[in-house]
Amino acid sequence: TANFTIGAICDINPAARAGAIKQCGAMRPEGVDDYRRVLDMKDIDAVFIATPVYLHREMAVAAALAGKHTYCEKPLARTAEGVEAIRAAVSRAGIRFQVGFQWRYDVRWESSIKKVHDGEIGKVHFVSAHRHVPGYPTSGWYVDRSLSGDLIVEQAVHEMNVFCWLLKGPPLRASGFGGINALVGVPSDRTIMDHYTVSYEFPENVRLSYSHCVYTPGSASGLEQMVLGDKSAIDLRNATVFRGGETIETSFDSLPNATGRAIVSFIDCVRSGREPACNLEAGVNATLMAILGRTAIHEKRVVEWSELLA
Repeated sequence: TANFTIGAICDINPAARAGAIKQCGAMRPEGVDDYRRVLDMKDIDAVFIATPVYLHREMAVAAALAGKHTYCEKPLARTAEGVEAIRAAVSRAGIRFQVGFQWRYDVRWESSIKKVHDGEIGKVHFVSAHRHVPGYPTSGWYVDRSLSGDLIVEQAVHEMNVFCWLLKGPPLRASGFGGINALVGVPSDRTIMDHYTVSYEFPENVRLSYSHCVYTPGSASGLEQMVLGDKSAIDLRNATVFRGGETIETSFDSLPNATGRAIVSFIDCVRSGREPACNLEAGVNATLMAILGRTAIHEKRVVEWSELLA
């Protein structure tokens, strides 16, 4: 476990703030309702930003300007401009910056990605993936795409992080279709999609197909991340390799909590000065990949990566 002290808890909801303070036990952090007070505290070395998406840009930039090492929940921001603002601020500040993609710290995904990078499945040609789930929030900021960034940015950015990690960089372009059909009027002011499909093209003729649906019956729901190479295929979720008629499963002695591992790693990086595994670049690539797909879907056209950085 990491040896650190929680010095302050900030939340505008008094009940949530009190509950979080209680969980800290004997550390008894100070409770505040304005995050800027935390940034002004001289004895605070690092901060965790776990707020709604539309606040990430403001808070991450402010934390960088205050010289605080930062663990920021995904995605970085709602827009490419927001992502660039965070990138610029963090780069100037020289702080340790980690993004909350816990799959980067899950031993199953670590094992799978290593197998691919070590050439176990050969050259990657195609990736087929989906997130088909039986629900998603139907109230609050989540359902307003101007606040959440839409479903692909708020939720599927987890997968985009895995894809950029797997393929060692971002895609070249994207196209896709999506919208609202089953959940029209749920709620009445809903603007986020309830389903979509998106295709990405990566360097070296690698293609990736991804679909996302939030009204899938529970018995039919699930995640898939299948990578096809010229030697074999691998299911990234559990590091199972498929070669011809053979299925090669990977056994794990234990499955430690990935979020806990991510937090411990962040604290270790702050102390040692090492770069986090899920660093600023990883967050930028994953978030921009999601924004690329969103733009293609919303505008019904092929969108180039270079357009986001223009």
